[in-house]
Amino acid sequence: MSKSCSGMLAEFLDCVESSACVKKHGHTLKQCASPTWTEHAPSECEVKRSNYFACRKGQLDMRARLRGNKGY
Repeated sequence: MSKSCSGMLAEFLDCVESSACVKKHGHTLKQCASPTWTEHAPSECEVKRSNYFACRKGQLDMRARLRGNKGY
């Protein structure tokens, strides 16, 4: 994995880890991070999730490869 998206991934996982889905309901991190469990995930985690996937998508774009990904 490229280092440019690793910071975004860490923020997303920290957000999910501190959410009620993991702490209150006792689900695993993988279950709470999946898109099918969006009713348990808070909205700020969804924003971080979409930012991370946009970063990953930008790694495949040749124009973004030359300029570098936005973010970290």
